[in-house]
Amino acid sequence: MVQLLYIIASLHVLLCPFTKVEESFNIQATHDILYHRLNLSQYDHNEFPGVVPRTFIGPLVISAFSAPVVSFFHLTGINKFWMQYVVRLVLALTVIGAWARLRNALLKQFGSTYAWWYTLITVTQYHFMFYMSRPLPNIMVLPLVLLAFEGWLSGKHKQFIMSAGASIIIFRAELAMLFGLFLIIDLYFKKIDITTLFKIAVPAGVGLVALTVVVDSIFWRRLLWPEAEVFWYNTILNKSSDWGTSPFLWYFYSALPRGLGPSLILIPVGMYIDRRMIQFAAPAFVYILLYSFLPHKELRFIIYVFPLLNMASAAACSYVYVRRTKAPIFELLFWGSVFVILGNIIISLAFVLVAMTNYPGGVAITRFHKLLRNEPFVHVHICNLAAQTGVTRYTQINDRWMYSKNESLPVELLHDYTHLLIEAKSKYSSNLKSFTNTHVILDSVESFSQVAMNYKLMPPVKIKTKPALFILERKDFREFPFGHNVGSLDSVHTKVDEARLSDETIVDFINYDSIEDLGSKESNSEAIIEELPVNVKMLAENDSTTDSKESHLDDELKTSENDIVEEIKEPPVQAPIVQEQQIEEESSTKLPKAKKAFDDLKALRQERKKKAIEKIKSETRKEVVASAKEKLKEIMKRHKHIADELSETIISDINVELDQRDGRGDIPEAEMFPELPKEDIEEASEITEKRDAENNVELNEKADVPNKINENIDAIVEEVIHRLIDRKIYDDKTKPEDMKPEDRLMIQKIVEEVISERMNYSNNDNIK
Repeated sequence: MVQLLYIIASLHVLLCPFTKVEESFNIQATHDILYHRLNLSQYDHNEFPGVVPRTFIGPLVISAFSAPVVSFFHLTGINKFWMQYVVRLVLALTVIGAWARLRNALLKQFGSTYAWWYTLITVTQYHFMFYMSRPLPNIMVLPLVLLAFEGWLSGKHKQFIMSAGASIIIFRAELAMLFGLFLIIDLYFKKIDITTLFKIAVPAGVGLVALTVVVDSIFWRRLLWPEAEVFWYNTILNKSSDWGTSPFLWYFYSALPRGLGPSLILIPVGMYIDRRMIQFAAPAFVYILLYSFLPHKELRFIIYVFPLLNMASAAACSYVYVRRTKAPIFELLFWGSVFVILGNIIISLAFVLVAMTNYPGGVAITRFHKLLRNEPFVHVHICNLAAQTGVTRYTQINDRWMYSKNESLPVELLHDYTHLLIEAKSKYSSNLKSFTNTHVILDSVESFSQVAMNYKLMPPVKIKTKPALFILERKDFREFPFGHNVGSLDSVHTKVDEARLSDETIVDFINYDSIEDLGSKESNSEAIIEELPVNVKMLAENDSTTDSKESHLDDELKTSENDIVEEIKEPPVQAPIVQEQQIEEESSTKLPKAKKAFDDLKALRQERKKKAIEKIKSETRKEVVASAKEKLKEIMKRHKHIADELSETIISDINVELDQRDGRGDIPEAEMFPELPKEDIEEASEITEKRDAENNVELNEKADVPNKINENIDAIVEEVIHRLIDRKIYDDKTKPEDMKPEDRLMIQKIVEEVISERMNYSNNDNIK
């Protein structure tokens, strides 16, 4: 039965692989430990330290178990995003391992039937299984909490005290309330005496404090005890209330029903049937009551007590299951228990479907990499919402790209990025208006909005989403052969005009100090190549392997660079200044050769682009025309019924927020469907009749549109081909049989964009 937990936990990881802001520190820490190791200056917490410091001990343990997989992924070329799956699965395995030990202890005391029901109840509850793999501080400590429960249940006082002490001192100080209650029970029933308690607790406490202070002071580069600072900030200063407060009984009427599901009703039954369950459930309820005095409340703060409360539920189910054949009442109660388990399953499925739409940042960064997977130079800015809902260092899989999460940038500086992940409620949102002239929408991502009930559908529940994030691209992005240069936005880069390479630019990039150091070594062009910008080197490397003419130019370029190196080598210290000036003047005459070589390279790139266009026209034109005509037919079919659809939409969606409509392409300057005021709703029928009449006239006027489209099909296909080349979907080696289904879908999308531009075919025109 324990295998069920592995399966369900793995499904949760696969269905919801992304993380949220509460998990940010631990997931980023595991990434940095696995990939940056001893280079602490590159760690994420240096740039984003958070409100309070957190311990690195949990991420260190998880990373230690995950480290062998990193080496395997590196050797096989698997990108690091899959390591996020591995890290989360390793965390889930540690929790399940500790839970399995607790279950075995229950098996010894209460029997196999009880253990079977305990497993079934746990695995069908959503929140415990969902959170099991999430790198929250509350989950990092969960294995220690479960080991402490097992030690207390089995009478292993040393295991209980040390596990509880590590949980409190290193991870979560509030657990002192929970374990303190169990310790009071042991002292009251004389299961342990004070002398034994101090003999174990004092040395363990001193050692654990020393461990967390030493380890975390190294990573944070200052002397600190992380959990002590967290406790002071959240509890003593009550600063956690800045993130919201809830009513005193919120845990009882909201958190517990959601966390335990229908099995919550079995807890009092189990406590009544088997009085031994009181020793587990009573401390759990008292802990929740004490924690309710803290105004800031979240379900994850009480997740530690779910295994304790499930013990009482399992006792009730086990009791009626054993007696189900002895009396009709027990059989009825048994089937009631079955329906409780089915209720848990249904609620879990519903929550999973909602959770899958709750990470727009992770979905956006994944789509972004798919859309631009062939682009070498990308500088993307990630907005706050995207960073909080799924974007982590594991998702930043392209080492050549620049990712920025700077939250303090004004809109003017955002224009310098080649791409933006930006939050907006629709493409008409005010957030996007400043990018109307400079950017185009590549894609959009929606997130959870609400759950709607429609009894005509099966299932009757529908999860509605709304636009949350938009992926923007600069319109002139592909005009720059070396990519955009983001200015000194993060105090790292300087603005350089990379559209042209002049004599002055080449001279600026030559490091004379390095040439001086090479005076006694063999002179060659590699010294200068290493000092050129990365993008220039990449261009030379790429182009030198594509054409024999380009390799000839590379040889000429290297020859000129060798001449430059020989000429500009600095003479010995004893040489007069006049001789140095003469050498510099002679070297300056060699620079035009390098410039000419780069100009020739640029010209060849243009020739290759023209050649690619001709190649596509001859070999793939039929495929493009077929896909384009298919889309045109679809558009014209919709076009005939556009008036009827619009009139129906006005009546049925009169109360819907029309400003949340989404689409791709240019960012509109004005809203396509402005919201109707409430006083106009009553006149909706009259408006519909008038618009029906107007649309009938418009349809007659547009009867000749198909003929115009047929006449301009060649021009449309030409434009489609150009855009396919610009987006690097085709090159001069592409053959018709190489086309994939997703390529045809891309062609159809581009056709729709071209038609919209050429014919001004938009919904805005249709409703005028």
